[in-house]
Amino acid sequence: MRSLLGKALALTRTVQPGRSSDPISPAWEELLAGIDFHSGVRLKPLLRFLTAQDVSPADTQIDHLEAYHTAIVNDRLRTAPEATWDSLTWCWNACLREAPSWPQVAIARVVRREIYVLPWSDFLPSLTADVDAWVLRQSGADLSEDGPPKPLRPSSLKTRLHQLRVAASALVLRGVDPTEIRSLADIVTLERFKLVLQFLLDRHGGVTSPQVGQMASFLKGVADHWAGLDDVTLFQMKRLVGRLSTNERKMTVKNRTRLRPFDDPKTVTVFLDLPERIRADVERDKRPAKLKAIRAQMAVALALLQVAPVRISNLANIDMGRHLIERGGKMYLVIEEAEVKNSEPIDFILPQNVVDLLVWYAKSYRPYLVRQANQSLFPGAGAGPKSTHGLGAQITKVVRDYTGLAFNPHLARHLGGKIFLDQRPGEYEVVRRVLGHKSIATTTAIYTGAETTSAGQHFAKVIDGLRTARAGDR
Repeated sequence: MRSLLGKALALTRTVQPGRSSDPISPAWEELLAGIDFHSGVRLKPLLRFLTAQDVSPADTQIDHLEAYHTAIVNDRLRTAPEATWDSLTWCWNACLREAPSWPQVAIARVVRREIYVLPWSDFLPSLTADVDAWVLRQSGADLSEDGPPKPLRPSSLKTRLHQLRVAASALVLRGVDPTEIRSLADIVTLERFKLVLQFLLDRHGGVTSPQVGQMASFLKGVADHWAGLDDVTLFQMKRLVGRLSTNERKMTVKNRTRLRPFDDPKTVTVFLDLPERIRADVERDKRPAKLKAIRAQMAVALALLQVAPVRISNLANIDMGRHLIERGGKMYLVIEEAEVKNSEPIDFILPQNVVDLLVWYAKSYRPYLVRQANQSLFPGAGAGPKSTHGLGAQITKVVRDYTGLAFNPHLARHLGGKIFLDQRPGEYEVVRRVLGHKSIATTTAIYTGAETTSAGQHFAKVIDGLRTARAGDR
């Protein structure tokens, strides 16, 4: 229908084709040869447009690029044209930085999301020095006797640093002069503690959230263990922390909503069959292998998440030499505790169908994704793995494209627990071990209710069985 509509519109006005096979001029082809393959794929539609407009690399001006922007927004029947332009803008500017012969024309990138977190450079050096000292203490590198009993992991330190920057920025946006924030102690006075939390509450519609509760608890800890506030002030902060905290161990409403379609066994089957379905589509596709490599990669990522529902950071960083281990004719996914968020080691036997999928991908498609020699299962732009954000976004997209479902990699952990508990209601200990929870209380808090439908069916079956038995006795 869309194709016919596009052809009908083309009879009355200019319509930019969704796909074009128009040639690219030799001058642009020469430039393409010197840039990354995937960047070239993104830029080709623009370069076809510039060639059709008889614009050479030497003649390119910002007006020519904006003309293409206008064309894809006004004259092309594609969803999210601004997102397409934003991706192209990023890619063009990257080529400008990395390829000396690229046309020296930068595209101003429009940032559409609200950014309220200020850079550290907007604050006094004394504050950043105090923050650095706090980081040193929390990392365990400072061996002072009053240091933390357990040093923070680098990922946790990164989160805490961001929270401190959010708190300082919130104060500035609520009217506090940056020159009045000389140290962390100036952030965690009771008055400013309330000011930061009120700012975050207002951003969240006046109700608390995990972000607000975490910030309250964190700043109270800084006030206690770093700034050394008095007991009366700490007691007042503690009461506020209690009011704003959320039961984070419960599954969120959003995740419960996203899991609801999986109450239908047909939806579960569609999801579990997805890796092999993607593989079949890739093998039927007649395009060159390098154009199908990402889709093949997604088949492997989903297959691993289904049988070993690890966190996205562990999935993205799988190293074929260190983490995929052969023992006794079987393949294991092994990740040591130092690499896992809660220090619980991961050790899964991979089923043969998943091993077959891994071998298929590693031999036929992974080589096209490697830019620099490395052992990453999901190689990125450099010599290391793909970013967690990039891999997660691709997984989300492929599931949406094939099933129409709202999905993300972390939901796979919840979904694995739900699918198992739907078949075995109440067997939380198995889910705890698979997901690597340290406490069974965490598992039961999150998944109590996730298997409500199947538990209800089991309950009804027992009651009906008793009813039938009593009727037979009569």
